[in-house]
Amino acid sequence: MSKFTKLLKNPKLFFKDALIKKEKIVINKTIDSYNYNIFYPYTHLIHSGENVSGLSHINLWIPYFEKANIQFIILVRDYEFFLLLKDTYPYKTILLAKNKKDIDNYFKQLSYVKACFYPSNTGNNLHLLQYDNIKHIFIGHGDSDKSASAHKYFRIYDENWVAGDAHIDRFKNASFDFLGLKHIKVGRPNLKDVLTISRLDWKKRFNGKINLLYLSTWEGVYEEQNYTSVEIMKKVFNTIPMKVDTISIKLHPWIGKRDNSLLNTQKELETILRQKNVEFNIFDKNKAINSLVKESNIFICDISAVITDSLAADAPIFVYIPKDKDIKLSQSKMGYKDYTYIFSTADELLQKMVKVLNGDDYLKKNRKEAMEYILGSDETISNKFIEKLQQI
Repeated sequence: MSKFTKLLKNPKLFFKDALIKKEKIVINKTIDSYNYNIFYPYTHLIHSGENVSGLSHINLWIPYFEKANIQFIILVRDYEFFLLLKDTYPYKTILLAKNKKDIDNYFKQLSYVKACFYPSNTGNNLHLLQYDNIKHIFIGHGDSDKSASAHKYFRIYDENWVAGDAHIDRFKNASFDFLGLKHIKVGRPNLKDVLTISRLDWKKRFNGKINLLYLSTWEGVYEEQNYTSVEIMKKVFNTIPMKVDTISIKLHPWIGKRDNSLLNTQKELETILRQKNVEFNIFDKNKAINSLVKESNIFICDISAVITDSLAADAPIFVYIPKDKDIKLSQSKMGYKDYTYIFSTADELLQKMVKVLNGDDYLKKNRKEAMEYILGSDETISNKFIEKLQQI
């Protein structure tokens, strides 16, 4: 379709495309304007190969790079994500690389960089790995038993910075060799405040109130990867035990990405909860989880890294495990059933919640053990992540 035909037949689309083109031109000029700035002696680089959905991954780490008082720069590969980060962190130097050529041009000037840090495994990470004079370190964006937490792609990195021994054991129990990959325990710095709060028994927090936090995952790329409990939770919230005072919900940012029927999940949950005599909040999908965990003392989770986040609060965690799925998990010495209350149906969840709320928190001892094994409690409290950043 020519520009003139598009203008006549679909003027909205014409002007939308024109705006996008203008934004791209502005961004290209912005890249050029940064060239003078990257001669600065930046020693650490954070690379994100994701689109705007990677904001929560970046947000997880930036505060601790800042606390380490090191010179770091951020490099992203998606122009919409670039604009979002510039709005979020206007005081930071943020670069956009559209392709490998841009990467090469930047690295002609980034001569002081000693290490690149990767919050997620994306294919375009490969564009930086040719620079073998610097360390390539995977820091991730959470900790879970999902199979994605220990697979062969990790061989491309020099180091894998993990929370605790559980992640190291997942690699030891994998069916293949990880060659020279080094595992460094650094804890979970974003959970330090939560670990401090967890010293008080969960039943005594918030003046005895029960604050429930529901953290969903999305439906996955394929149906066999669909671990989300959102349909079950609609039934649960219709019959939630009256001992619950507040319900907080944070849905996964990608909910409804594959299954369009889930796009209205938030509105449906709001409708259900308005009919109940309970206070509730549904938070922005990009809100930091640790801030929500600090205000909660009962958790309902799907299989994902949010289980580890919730574990820091040392309070009962209920985890949805679908019975009709062949779930492939990385293996450590403690599985979800050892320290969380597993459920597959709404009735099973409600029965276990009533039992725990009535005083039978029979996994409490195991939960304490899991906190050190999975989270690296000692490393978290002692700011090990910041220490390792400063040593580079």
